[in-house]
Amino acid sequence: MGRIMNYPIKRITRQKNTNPNNDSSIVAAVGNLKKIINMDLSISASARADALVEAADMALLQALGVERTISSLQQKIAEMETLALSDSLTKALNRHGLETELARVLAAADRYDETGVLVFIDLDGFKPINDTYGHAAGDLVLQKVVDLLKANIRPTDSVGRLGGDEFAVILSRTGWENGLARAEMLERTINNAIVHWQRTPIALRASFGFQRFGPKTDGDELIRMADAAMYRAKRARAELAKIIAAEAENEERQAPITNENIEPDENKYSVSVSMHTITRT
Repeated sequence: MGRIMNYPIKRITRQKNTNPNNDSSIVAAVGNLKKIINMDLSISASARADALVEAADMALLQALGVERTISSLQQKIAEMETLALSDSLTKALNRHGLETELARVLAAADRYDETGVLVFIDLDGFKPINDTYGHAAGDLVLQKVVDLLKANIRPTDSVGRLGGDEFAVILSRTGWENGLARAEMLERTINNAIVHWQRTPIALRASFGFQRFGPKTDGDELIRMADAAMYRAKRARAELAKIIAAEAENEERQAPITNENIEPDENKYSVSVSMHTITRT
């Protein structure tokens, strides 16, 4: 018989420059073990044992290499999934990511009889910011909005950018009153915020729409209603701005022309501007 079925021990035990991430390397290592097990019995027991131990070590290294490869691939897959669901500019969920999270939240609402509030947000006057200061300033505004929203919600809530200057917040596991109070707090936070662009202050303005959800809520209908509520608020804000502008213009037109011989009658030209409250359902 041959020494090792015509396969020398040194060739079996010295193959250490094999790529550990190559599946064929594992096959080769297993083949080496089989060859050693089938060695000619005339080979000394110590030589057989040494060859077997070294070949077993090689097989283990190959297996560990594959395990590391699998772990690395799993990590890369998780990173790709995160990128697929995230907005690259603001790091909020993108539209697909938000819809996926909303589906999960609504499924939990069905299962555990939970309620919550969906908030839709649209920035007012965002295009003039881009036109006046450039897209870099606009990007900063979008990032600031997401940062403010994230800083004022719970870890169980979610923020998403639907596209352009539209955003949404999912306030999960909350009653209508508490959810509405938190949504209104977010509205005040955004509308009182200022972004500084190259020493120029840019005031943030946004319209908000709120819609509650619970068990058996249809996701598409929920989004439609929250979106509609937001646009009602936007129209109301626009009408209010027109009223205030018209009253200011009227006041300016009626202002008296004075000289040294004419004293203005302050009472005659006073204008009362009432506050308008926007309510949402």
